[in-house]
Amino acid sequence: MIEIKNLKKSFNQNEVLKGINLSINDNEIVSVIGSSGGGKSTLLRCLNFLEHADSGTIRIADVNVDCSSANKNDVKKIISKSTMVFQNFNLFKNKTALQNIMEPLIVNKILPKAEAEKVALSYLKKIGLEEKKDEYPSKLSGGQQQRIGIARALVLDPEVILFDEPTSALDPELVSDVLKLIKEVASEKRTMIIVTHEMAFARDVSDRVVYMDKGEVVEVGSPEKIFTNPKEERTRQFLARYLQPEYII
Repeated sequence: MIEIKNLKKSFNQNEVLKGINLSINDNEIVSVIGSSGGGKSTLLRCLNFLEHADSGTIRIADVNVDCSSANKNDVKKIISKSTMVFQNFNLFKNKTALQNIMEPLIVNKILPKAEAEKVALSYLKKIGLEEKKDEYPSKLSGGQQQRIGIARALVLDPEVILFDEPTSALDPELVSDVLKLIKEVASEKRTMIIVTHEMAFARDVSDRVVYMDKGEVVEVGSPEKIFTNPKEERTRQFLARYLQPEYII
């Protein structure tokens, strides 16, 4: 269970999150859609404390944090509950594919090196890149790098996986493989929050869809309701730019 209450974040005078309230159930897959600059990625980064929200509370499972007074121990507890898949992959350039997946197991002292290697190999096999285990990121396509990024997130078996526009940095011909892998992960019924511009994907994979605009949650609903019968005019205007008019009632 994720509970976000009145979450606010500003950069200088720019208020990026204007009091976000959102609840996400265990094993629920939620896609967050909206125009660029609407606060979607900042919301994810605040959940994982890559950005420190100015105020509000975040609860993931049994950990509840008041962002205005969170100390290092609070932050450590909350970030242990989730992992993030980044739009620009964020792989270690000086480590091989295998080493990138092993790294969180070793850094967090979860497994000794030999066992971490076995687990990492099993995830490489799962994503279909076992033969690339000794390759460095510079020798891999963007799609391959992102699949390794997803495996690195999965290896910790987190309670929550945060996807920050996982296909936005990919060439169009590489997008489908990454979306297919995310769908496979989704089929395992993990708790996932996916920021994406892939409307068809969001409609297909999500239990609920959140539309954000100008730092606010404008509308939340099932994919069917959001994509075929949105209640809010701002949602309708946004979707009209992505969908054929006949799909919006």
